[in-house]
Amino acid sequence: MIVLTVENQGCAYSIDSEGTLFYTPKYQDGSINLEDWCEVDLMSLMGEEENFRLEVDEIHQQLIEMSKAIGEYFQK
Repeated sequence: MIVLTVENQGCAYSIDSEGTLFYTPKYQDGSINLEDWCEVDLMSLMGEEENFRLEVDEIHQQLIEMSKAIGEYFQK
Protein backbone atom coordinates (compact mmCIF):
# COMPACT_ATOMS: atom_id res chain seq x y z
CA MET A 1 0.00 0.00 0.00
CA ILE A 2 1.34 3.39 -0.99
CA VAL A 3 0.48 6.23 1.37
CA LEU A 4 1.08 9.95 0.78
CA THR A 5 0.92 12.19 3.83
CA VAL A 6 -0.13 15.78 3.15
CA GLU A 7 1.00 18.04 5.96
CA ASN A 8 -1.10 21.10 5.09
CA GLN A 9 -4.29 19.01 4.92
CA GLY A 10 -3.63 16.98 8.06
CA CYS A 11 -4.32 13.66 6.38
CA ALA A 12 -2.87 10.87 4.29
CA TYR A 13 -4.10 9.51 0.97
CA SER A 14 -3.93 6.11 -0.70
CA ILE A 15 -5.63 4.30 -3.59
CA ASP A 16 -6.83 0.79 -4.20
CA SER A 17 -5.80 -1.29 -7.21
CA GLU A 18 -8.51 0.33 -9.35
CA GLY A 19 -7.53 3.91 -8.49
CA THR A 20 -10.24 4.77 -5.95
CA LEU A 21 -8.85 7.54 -3.73
CA PHE A 22 -9.06 7.19 0.06
CA TYR A 23 -7.99 9.40 2.97
CA THR A 24 -7.38 9.02 6.69
CA PRO A 25 -6.70 11.72 9.29
CA LYS A 26 -3.24 12.36 10.62
CA TYR A 27 -3.13 12.49 14.41
CA GLN A 28 -1.32 15.14 16.44
CA ASP A 29 1.57 12.73 17.08
CA GLY A 30 2.01 12.34 13.31
CA SER A 31 0.62 8.81 13.11
CA ILE A 32 -2.20 7.55 10.91
CA ASN A 33 -4.58 4.63 11.32
CA LEU A 34 -4.01 2.28 8.39
CA GLU A 35 -7.30 0.52 9.15
CA ASP A 36 -9.54 3.63 9.00
CA TRP A 37 -9.82 4.88 5.41
CA CYS A 38 -12.71 6.87 3.88
CA GLU A 39 -13.34 7.17 0.16
CA VAL A 40 -12.80 10.67 -1.23
CA ASP A 41 -16.00 11.96 -2.83
CA LEU A 42 -14.50 13.59 -5.91
CA MET A 43 -17.84 15.13 -6.90
CA SER A 44 -18.09 16.96 -3.57
CA LEU A 45 -14.71 18.56 -4.27
CA MET A 46 -16.39 20.62 -7.00
CA GLY A 47 -17.67 22.93 -4.26
CA GLU A 48 -14.20 23.39 -2.78
CA GLU A 49 -11.58 26.00 -3.64
CA GLU A 50 -9.82 25.38 -6.93
CA ASN A 51 -6.38 25.12 -5.31
CA PHE A 52 -7.60 22.37 -2.99
CA ARG A 53 -9.19 20.43 -5.88
CA LEU A 54 -6.01 20.74 -7.94
CA GLU A 55 -3.90 19.55 -5.03
CA VAL A 56 -6.11 16.49 -4.48
CA ASP A 57 -6.06 15.75 -8.23
CA GLU A 58 -2.24 15.96 -8.22
CA ILE A 59 -2.02 13.62 -5.22
CA HIS A 60 -4.38 11.17 -6.95
CA GLN A 61 -2.25 11.19 -10.10
CA GLN A 62 0.97 10.72 -8.10
CA LEU A 63 -0.53 7.70 -6.33
CA ILE A 64 -1.68 6.20 -9.65
CA GLU A 65 1.78 6.65 -11.20
CA MET A 66 3.52 5.12 -8.18
CA SER A 67 1.06 2.21 -8.13
CA LYS A 68 1.60 1.60 -11.85
CA ALA A 69 5.37 1.59 -11.32
CA ILE A 70 5.14 -1.22 -8.76
CA GLY A 71 2.43 -3.14 -10.62
CA GLU A 72 -0.41 -2.53 -8.15
CA TYR A 73 -2.68 -0.42 -10.38
CA PHE A 74 -5.10 -2.22 -12.67
CA GLN A 75 -7.32 0.13 -14.65
CA LYS A 76 -10.63 -1.33 -15.89
